[in-house]
Amino acid sequence: MVHIDPALCTGCGRCADNCAVHAIVKTADGVCRCNQTWCFGCGQCVALCPAGAASMPELPPPVPYRSASFDLDPQILLNAMRFRRSIRRFTGEKVSRRELELLLEAGRCAPTSSNSQTVAFVVLDEEFEALRPRIWKAFARMAQEKGRKLLLRRYERYLARPEEPDALFYGGNQMIAVTSQRPVDGCLALANMELLAHALGLGALYCGFAAAAIDGDPGLREYFGVTEQRRLDSCLIVGHTDLTFHRTAPRKPAQVLWR
Repeated sequence: MVHIDPALCTGCGRCADNCAVHAIVKTADGVCRCNQTWCFGCGQCVALCPAGAASMPELPPPVPYRSASFDLDPQILLNAMRFRRSIRRFTGEKVSRRELELLLEAGRCAPTSSNSQTVAFVVLDEEFEALRPRIWKAFARMAQEKGRKLLLRRYERYLARPEEPDALFYGGNQMIAVTSQRPVDGCLALANMELLAHALGLGALYCGFAAAAIDGDPGLREYFGVTEQRRLDSCLIVGHTDLTFHRTAPRKPAQVLWR
């Protein structure tokens, strides 16, 4: 939780004014103090304090703000969002461990409800090929139960040519499964990771079919840490692609009600 060093605190009160749960108060001696019982560890006081008096010693140290390396041009960011694409053709070249760690960092930094930070990640890498047939079988079982004949044809094509890129993973061989206690938290983490994958020059695909297959198989649910309290939000396939896009894809106009 938050610790405020009285020797560094200038008593400006910015942390107290901003505290959402009023856990920080400015005392009679002019120094701010934090009520650990009320504090839920959002860390905003740490980021806000101009003197660096507030800290959370049990967590990694924060990164100092510098405009040159933090601020984004709004139009460039919007264009990046417009240009990113769901990739369904991967070369099979592995994403490096460093790139995977950067993607996980992007997911970790996503906002969570009440700063719960309950999002968890399973990186399927070395065990991907061993698990791929099992996920496919769960996918086929799901398709059979729902009467989805076209989906079953995907499975049949995979069985006929298992060494070729299939219509579930599309040649990808690394996947990040995201679980959380609140769906919106995991989805925000996935969005962060997908956008960073684009910035890294990688391809990414939200694989809802893989997530549904995993969710319908008790053994796979256990493997990926899914419980009654922790749901699987989705799976993100990441990898290299040889596709080159020359423009954004058309989108329908936004559906907006101005009230």
